[in-house]
Amino acid sequence: MTHSNNNKKYFFEINKNEDDFFYFQLKDEKSKILLKSLIYTHKTDCQKWIKSVIRNSKNEERFEVVQGPNEAWSIWLNTKNGLVLAICPSFRTEKEAKNFIEDLKSLSLKTPVIDKTK
Repeated sequence: MTHSNNNKKYFFEINKNEDDFFYFQLKDEKSKILLKSLIYTHKTDCQKWIKSVIRNSKNEERFEVVQGPNEAWSIWLNTKNGLVLAICPSFRTEKEAKNFIEDLKSLSLKTPVIDKTK
């Protein structure tokens, strides 16, 4: 995976699940899901936590790279207080996961947010 400072490479998408809870995902230009949020009661919470993801992605200490039971690697992005903001699905290697952390640093408030709940 090549690192990019092009914020148009990624976009956030806000959705609603079958139980009417909101969540967001970070996707790439091919709509591959790269990062998933928790679920929220209000859309405004999603919008607030997207900004928090952007802010916390600049701090490498906020990331936790973990290996799951299926031997795949995942990334947890945490707040300063240790709350999980979002989870990046599995990577084949730890190196792949760490490279993706570098890509996440390119997120900014200019990263597009698409609201699919309208």
